[in-house]
Amino acid sequence: MCHPYQPSEEFSPFLHIRSESSSLRGLQGIRLAPEASRDTRRRPPYEDIGDSWTLPDPYHILTLQMAQAALTFDRIALLTSDAVRSRWVQGVAIAAVIFAIYLASSDLYDPYNQYERLADAMLHGRLDLIDPPDYLELAHYPDGAYVINPPAPAVLLIPFVAIWGLNTNQVVISMLVGAAAVGLFWVAMRQLDWDIRLSAGMIALLAFGTNFWWAAADGGMWMFAHVTAVFFMMGAFVEATGAKRPWLVGLLLGAAGLSRLPVFLSFPFFAYLLVHGDDRPLLALVRDRSLRFRIGLFLCSLAALAALDLLYNYARFGTIEDKGYHHPHYLTEPSFAHGMNDLSYIHRHIEAIFLRLPVLDLSSFPYLKPSALGLGVFFTTPALLYIFRTSLNRLTIAAIAATLLTLVPIVTYGVVGASQFGYRYGIDVYPMLVVLTASGMRGKMSPLKWVIIGLSCVIGLWGVLSFEHFDWVACDPGRVCGNT
Repeated sequence: MCHPYQPSEEFSPFLHIRSESSSLRGLQGIRLAPEASRDTRRRPPYEDIGDSWTLPDPYHILTLQMAQAALTFDRIALLTSDAVRSRWVQGVAIAAVIFAIYLASSDLYDPYNQYERLADAMLHGRLDLIDPPDYLELAHYPDGAYVINPPAPAVLLIPFVAIWGLNTNQVVISMLVGAAAVGLFWVAMRQLDWDIRLSAGMIALLAFGTNFWWAAADGGMWMFAHVTAVFFMMGAFVEATGAKRPWLVGLLLGAAGLSRLPVFLSFPFFAYLLVHGDDRPLLALVRDRSLRFRIGLFLCSLAALAALDLLYNYARFGTIEDKGYHHPHYLTEPSFAHGMNDLSYIHRHIEAIFLRLPVLDLSSFPYLKPSALGLGVFFTTPALLYIFRTSLNRLTIAAIAATLLTLVPIVTYGVVGASQFGYRYGIDVYPMLVVLTASGMRGKMSPLKWVIIGLSCVIGLWGVLSFEHFDWVACDPGRVCGNT
């Protein structure tokens, strides 16, 4: 907030200068203080008038203009200082830098632009795609070809497609949204009053030390959905740690769920954030009627967005049941031998999360290559190992609960992510994992922690370059590989 300007002492003599010029009406009535001119040895040979003296007009005008300029510069300095201290200005600056780095790291191309085509279809009053390319993964029914996944990423693209049509570059928008998500995360951390160095470390970790960087730079249908989900989750994070309007937190988290359906189950974390800072005993919180109303409003807003997904299914398939990947074509895949979700699939995800290693290939540089089938989470981001040192409190318990709930439909799903760097499904829980990592770092940075985050960033760069530029990816025979 800008405070009213209080003139400094060095300007006090000028506040008593009497204007003899009718053109300086805004400064009339100002006289030079007698004590400012009592030293006759310093008094210029101007006309004496009793206890004061009058400045000639040219000198008078120059002096007043200098004082006015000083006041103006002082006000500008105050405004600039306030702007620099603003967490929102800082967040925008961080997002701009990250976007520039993302832009430089991407090849700006991915053919899987289903969301861009869906946005165009929506602008023309349809939900099906007209004459889509054969290589796009879609649910083909007699009445049309439909994008399989929920629609929020396409809705986000509508303003851009309205301007540029199908010439819109979905990859560029993906990087813009990803950078904005990281900027929002900065705002949330400042609202939580985290240590500034810890906040900077977590920004570096999320933006460059995880496969979020690769997902944003890839920009294809699946990765753009993850990036969009994190963007809306970070928006909910900011609102839940700031103004705390429960209806808006619910709508933002619901938009994240309409990007990636499992994210709906992260609600315990955001519900807790609405009461974060209230240190009353849990029983007192539960008995608080106004608090129950706020949580209920949050859940109702979230449920309203979940209902929109059911309406979206009905508009496409004539039933609220999701017939996207439940299309007969996909149900015949060996990966879904026991249905779309089954407990027998959990072991696949355990391997993908904990055990999948890079591939040693001494025949060509860089000799150690990421597998197209993915890479274990802690090999991709060693800094996430700090989650095992997290201290338990209400915030971290809520983050753990949200993470575990969100992972239930993920780890029981028939596939583990196809062609990917790292374990892309893990992106859905990064907002909670970064909070747990910060807790595991005990809320402060050290040289060792910076080294581990730096190592994670180097691995992130290795993954982006491998997929986006140099084709360093170790492919599984017969599968799609790299950035094709």
